[in-house]
Amino acid sequence: MASITKDNELRSFDVPEIARHPSGHTIYKIVLQITPKEFTENSYQLVYWKRYSDIRKLYDILHRYHQAILRPEKFPNFPNKSSYMERFNPTIVEERRLATKEFLNFALKYLYLYTHDAYINFFKNGEKIVLPDVEADTLKPESVITQQSQVSIPISPTPMPSISINKNKDELLLNVDEDEESEHANNPSTRILDELNDLQFEHDDTNKDDLKVIQVEPTDLISSPSNTNNKDSS
Repeated sequence: MASITKDNELRSFDVPEIARHPSGHTIYKIVLQITPKEFTENSYQLVYWKRYSDIRKLYDILHRYHQAILRPEKFPNFPNKSSYMERFNPTIVEERRLATKEFLNFALKYLYLYTHDAYINFFKNGEKIVLPDVEADTLKPESVITQQSQVSIPISPTPMPSISINKNKDELLLNVDEDEESEHANNPSTRILDELNDLQFEHDDTNKDDLKVIQVEPTDLISSPSNTNNKDSS
């Protein structure tokens, strides 16, 4: 849809509908959309219902004028006149609708055409329709689903919990260990077993058969202090 700037307005034509007049002829709905450049006023439309014969007459007048003043612009083509019986043919009606839209938007581009008397008289007494304000929807932030990225986090050493040392308890345990070592050292049976464990026997590889293993029962070697004293006295 073509548009021009005129008196701080944007204008454009559309031919959105066709209808059958009660008298039997076809009429075309022509809509002139006018949008003020300043937003202090609402946009509006001027609506006209015209029959094809009137549109064709305007076309012929402006086309001849265009040729008379030797304008270099190429004037739009228009469908050839059809026979009386073909005027309701859907193909011909659609061809005329598109040609009318192209022709009127071409005329809007040039001052010498839209200021012509034939043009001004053609577009008198249009129905004005004020368009409602178009309010822009409030922008809403898009709901963004955050995905938790797998980030490797360095593992910091975990501090060991502080241990409170009980000095009295440690001293008690040390005393117990010292008492056990003293009792172990004063026990004759334990001392003899320790000495037996320290004995090392020499092995003669050549005379293995002659080696005599002496087995000594620990109980035979252990004697109580009372028996030892009796032997000494005898």
